[in-house]
Parts: sequence; C-alpha cells; structure tokens
Amino acid sequence: MEINQIYNTQLKEQLGNAAIATLIDDEIIDENEISGLGIRFGYIFTTDDNELEALYTVKCAGKTFYFSVRRDAIMIEDIDEDMFEKTVTEMKSCHPCIMSNELSETDVQKARHENNNKFLSENDIAVSQTLTCLYNDEDVRIKSIDEAADRAIACLLCVQIACDIANDDYEESVKFFRPLFEKYEVQNCLNSKEKRILDGSYTVQDAIDMDWAYESYWALCWCMGLVDDISDGSVICDCEKAVSFLMDSSTKTEFKSKCRLRSKEEILDMQDLYYRYQWAINDSKVNETSSSGDLDPSIVIERRRALEWMLRDVDDWYDISLDA
Repeated sequence: MEINQIYNTQLKEQLGNAAIATLIDDEIIDENEISGLGIRFGYIFTTDDNELEALYTVKCAGKTFYFSVRRDAIMIEDIDEDMFEKTVTEMKSCHPCIMSNELSETDVQKARHENNNKFLSENDIAVSQTLTCLYNDEDVRIKSIDEAADRAIACLLCVQIACDIANDDYEESVKFFRPLFEKYEVQNCLNSKEKRILDGSYTVQDAIDMDWAYESYWALCWCMGLVDDISDGSVICDCEKAVSFLMDSSTKTEFKSKCRLRSKEEILDMQDLYYRYQWAINDSKVNETSSSGDLDPSIVIERRRALEWMLRDVDDWYDISLDA
C-alpha cells in the first residue's frame, strides 16, 4: 500500500540533509552558503514496493534547486517552478495517497494548531490548512534548566564577540570575553559556529549568523521564564535587557536561580507557532497572494532554532533542519 510521508519529519530532515550534501559535494554551493536555506516538499510517499519517491525544492545561495527521489535514489532535476507544480499535480492525480493525511492528531495537537492558526489569521498571516503539529506531547522530552542555561550563556558570550567583529575589535573582544566562559562554566558547551568564533577560524557568514543568534538566546530566555512573551515575530529582542540577564549574575548558579523553566506544553505551543510563521514566510515567497504580515524571516528562523533545540535530542542546534 502506498503511504503518504509528507508529515514524516525525520524523513524530511534526512532528505533535506542529503540534498545539501549533494550540492556541497558537487561543488555547486559552498558550506558558507547554506544559512537561511528553505526546503519545500511537493510530495513524499512510499510505494507498494516500499520504495521512496519525492519531489522537493531547496533554496539557498539565492537560487532554487529541484530534487527528486525515485527508487530511493536522490537526483538534481533540471526543471523550473512551473514544471515542479505541474509534476506535483500529475502525481497527486496518479497517487491518491499524496492527498491523504496519514498523521492522526491528538486532541491536544489539534487544539494547538487551531489556536495558532486563529492567531495567524487575526494578524494577516497566511494559514496552511494541511500543516500539522510536528511533535506529539507524549513523545517529547524538553531540555533541562541546566542544559538551557549552559546553551544560553555560551550563545550570548559568542554573540558579543561576533558583534565586535563588525567593529574590527575581535582581538580585544576575545581577550575580554574568553575568561567569562570559564567564569560561567560554559567553555565546553559551544556549538560548531561558536567554536569558530572563539578560536578565530570563523567565516564572514559565521559572524553574521552569530549576530542574529541574539534572537535564539532571546527565545531560550523565554523558555527559562526570563522573557514574558516572544509571540511577535516582527520585533527584534531587547539587546540591552538580554545582556543584563547574565551580566547581573556573578555566577552560573545565580543566573539559574532567576530562571523558571516553562512547561513542555508552553514550549510546544510556541514552537508550533514559529513553525507556522516560517511556513507563511516561505509561502509568501512563491505565492503572490500569500501574506506573512510583518514577520521578520531572520527573527523567526533564529527563535525557531532555539525552540526546536529545546524539544530535540540534539547538541548542536545548527544540525537541526528548519524546513517548513
């Protein structure tokens, strides 16, 4: 029996990562060009013989690349957007499973996405009628307050260095901030980009990405109860306040004492909202009648990165595929 796999998040991540790896291995793009990429799936399903078929787009480096999967083999296709849409339409007519919703939502998931869709509609943001919740509450373990605090502190310190890079003040910045990693006990908590920022092997894109990571830190501060609300995806964080959360604390223990981890349900609600925000932004790029309101794409993707990290068994949040 053919099975629609469009709601299989893990499979979509695997296909997205495979496409990026293909583009890099074939030297079509450079590793530094994958920031802010967007992945859109036309269809994914398994055949009666349990073989995978899919058609999807990857947007990065200012270009759109089209990928297909047939008999489990991934290929770059030389087609345009019109051919992509035509192929998806034809496949839907030939394979009814593509039109079906194979993911049965719980009452909690249904209420979550309905509440968020209502919020989007009230704010003139496009709503997907088929986008279901990525996570089942019962299957998710959120990161602990210790994990969130370590991630937040490491992120903020590296953000400060990245901001100073733009002012040609890197050496002095590292000299000042390096001891703080030990002071707050996060010298071993850095992710891939943060390590490059600190050891000086960073690229220009790394510095730009880390500057925007202020928003990831802000989302973590919300998860830890330091920020009241982040549901507005159009206004940048309060950078001065963001820094004060840490700098007003002499130790990591003091910083954590100010934090109160939000419930799993609250974090799942916010993750789902930002997932829908990103879908609306992506849809507005290819559909002139679709609106993403006043959403800022960089704010949305960075906050979603932190929210996804809180819900996944992943150490480096740059390893998380943020397709919508």
